[in-house]
Amino acid sequence: MNVELQKRLAQWSAKEIRFGQLWPVSVALTLIIATIFALTALAERIEQVVVKQGKQALTADTVFVTSNPLPEQLLSLANDNDLSTAQETRFATMAFSDSEMQLITVRAVESAYPLQGELILTGGEGVANHVQPGELWIDERILYQLGVEIGDEVSVGDADLVVSGLITEEPGLSFNPFQQMPSAFIHSSDLERTGAVQTGSRVRYSLYINGTDAVIEKLKEGIELTPSDRWRDENSQSRTNEVFKRTQQYLSLSVVIVVLMAATTLVLTCQHYVNSRSKIVAMLKSLGASKVWIRRWLWTQVSLLFVIGSIAGVLIGMGLEFLLRVPLTDLLPSPLPSYGVTPFVMAIVSCGLIAIPSLGIPLTRLLNINAAAVMQSSIDQKVSAKRWWLVLIPVVPFLAAFASNIMVWIVLVSIAVLFIVLSAVSVLIIRWCRRLPLGTAFALAISD
Repeated sequence: MNVELQKRLAQWSAKEIRFGQLWPVSVALTLIIATIFALTALAERIEQVVVKQGKQALTADTVFVTSNPLPEQLLSLANDNDLSTAQETRFATMAFSDSEMQLITVRAVESAYPLQGELILTGGEGVANHVQPGELWIDERILYQLGVEIGDEVSVGDADLVVSGLITEEPGLSFNPFQQMPSAFIHSSDLERTGAVQTGSRVRYSLYINGTDAVIEKLKEGIELTPSDRWRDENSQSRTNEVFKRTQQYLSLSVVIVVLMAATTLVLTCQHYVNSRSKIVAMLKSLGASKVWIRRWLWTQVSLLFVIGSIAGVLIGMGLEFLLRVPLTDLLPSPLPSYGVTPFVMAIVSCGLIAIPSLGIPLTRLLNINAAAVMQSSIDQKVSAKRWWLVLIPVVPFLAAFASNIMVWIVLVSIAVLFIVLSAVSVLIIRWCRRLPLGTAFALAISD
């Protein structure tokens, strides 16, 4: 094909998109790319935030966590092996000001805490990195909820402590959209004064340990764990992973629902285009157009649609990702990490996989239409059963990507069951209406 013919073919395809029935297909492609891009970009940002914080979430090489007071054997072994340690006692109690009260999470820590990571405490005398005896450092939310200021006295349990300042940054998982109670730091030496830890209290004791892998493994072997004890290290499941997995499940569910809706729209719009262009293709064949030429014509249109949808979808996706971040402004850190090229690749590849069967199967029927359909439109052009294997192209990657996402499968099964139930109800209603004495117009509307 010469350059001039290619140019005319491209111009004809562009006019077909503008004035024909292909613009809804372009809108559906744009919607798929924009949605996948926005949600993937948001998930990528959140993953980077969580992973970055997860590296410092332990605040030590390993942590011993228990619901009982720390065993003396463990403390002795850690001391004998010259390991760096820091203890923490975490519990919930009420904090009182002169006029307000608030349920808070108290973390009683030693001066050596944290062994890793950075604790930034901002007070009237500057910035501190460790908690000292007699100090009370609180979350900014407590400041407003209790109506106090730095230097005011707050009662934590039975202890009256002066607010030393605010917790600006703490090691561990600071991005947690599921956290409900604000936290406060006190020194371990002030724990007894609060009177909050008594028999039957819900308390978590932690021993943070720094040391070489060999020494820590030796220490673990010397301690017999009870049902309430566990070791936590970078390879064990942590709250960081739980939060990210939960967030990822909700985002994946949103992607699946929107993609299903857009894919359905894509199939219907393409089917409508095929029906509207059947006679045109039949006429082109009757005038001598070869199957190769028609394939090239259709391929040019699909390529233009995909390019337009990709550009528009990515631009709209960027704006949509920004809007999705607006409700999370107070939770996400600033500045946010870049989402990289992953959302671009995921959006375009996913849209391509969905478009292959959605556009390929209907357009194959259009490509194989008989030239005799110009005079006899009743000729039925069926798609070869071999073409239906195209459905596996998006389905197989989908199964691989969401195989372990139970939430997605529950929603998909629910949608399928709802579709079957509503279809059955519709059929029963139509059959019941046919038995009624109806007018001609109504009877024609519900006829086969």
